[in-house]
Amino acid sequence: MSERIVRYLREHGIEGELIVLPPDMAKTSQLAASAVGCEVAQIAKNIVLRGSQPYLVILSGDRRVDLVKASKLAGEKLVLMEPDQVLKYTGYPVGGVPPFGHTRPLKTWVDKSIARFELVYTSGGSPDTLLKITVSELVNHLRAPFVDVSR
Repeated sequence: MSERIVRYLREHGIEGELIVLPPDMAKTSQLAASAVGCEVAQIAKNIVLRGSQPYLVILSGDRRVDLVKASKLAGEKLVLMEPDQVLKYTGYPVGGVPPFGHTRPLKTWVDKSIARFELVYTSGGSPDTLLKITVSELVNHLRAPFVDVSR
């Protein structure tokens, strides 16, 4: 478990529960969903994109980022960020990127696909940790708009 995310949650008064899973149980949305007993769609993925600045897209586990929609919204071509750059910009490895607490600021969007849930599970700072959090708590803290950037 990442001490940095534990500290971030505490310092910002974010209500959420960190759940440490056995190794490799959060490698995919399906595995993570099975491990915590929820549907795949309730696993909120945090995908980092690259343009003239870094972007973070939070979307439902049953969806994929639509790079055409995301690029149109950003007003520039966006691509998936390479794993070494994800670590550099967020401070977390691919598969462990939480929705906040990054080492550098990222423009963040919350895809409307998670608005259908009251509660989601998202990466909690390491590849084996999930953060159980309400969608309202997540959106209120991020102050990020709901957008349509998935397919």
